[in-house]
Amino acid sequence: MEILNTNSHISKITYPYTIWVLDHFLKEEVIERISHNWPDSDDSAWHMGHTSINGKVNILEQGMRGISKLELMPDKISEIVKFLHSEEFTDQIGHLLEIEGLIPDKAMRWSGMRTMLPNSFQLIHSDARLSPESGFRKELTVLIYTQPLFNEKIHTGHLQVWDDDIKQCIHKISPKYNRAIIFLNSDTSYHGVPEVNFERRAFTFSILKNAFATKRSKALFVARPTDSEEVREEGFKRSIINDAKM
Repeated sequence: MEILNTNSHISKITYPYTIWVLDHFLKEEVIERISHNWPDSDDSAWHMGHTSINGKVNILEQGMRGISKLELMPDKISEIVKFLHSEEFTDQIGHLLEIEGLIPDKAMRWSGMRTMLPNSFQLIHSDARLSPESGFRKELTVLIYTQPLFNEKIHTGHLQVWDDDIKQCIHKISPKYNRAIIFLNSDTSYHGVPEVNFERRAFTFSILKNAFATKRSKALFVARPTDSEEVREEGFKRSIINDAKM
């Protein structure tokens, strides 16, 4: 299956961690196939996310919708998703980014369709580090934006990239249609989407590597200078709870 646009534009950010921004990432017919078959936000296939944790309102993220199980995705999307997790596609990404030894996440541990509704948010966090299924390190996080209605002038929903000390937001990257953001995962690859005012759609998945990593298999939410101490406390608790597959 050929899904990558050979004329995509790649820019690279090196601070505070390595991020590749790839515009026109997928072939036009592929991104249209995904966009045209994306379920409405009230479709029963969506998992509503963790609106509460241990009986308390989840202050770390709200308004999230997710579909991670292939059988719940529209057929025309699930076929593409399967290919995104293939050795062939993983090799293509490795060649594109000049990274050797990449391994597809066959378990699809952190993969899926994601919709964020207006007024939703996901606070700043670093992703999981180790795949519990394979024991491999989560090397790359990939985000592909699928919402054609994004308007830079009026919409929020940018991916915020924070420094290692969580003192300053260094970059705000727009969720432009058919843009992919790929970043090197680490204990301090802090990012999040604290503000959304439209229906923000994205597909996310991970690529692994057989290398050492700390044994954290959940995201770790952290507190910005303007956040309460409760965010820090709940973020740690969230990093150690069992997570349902969405």
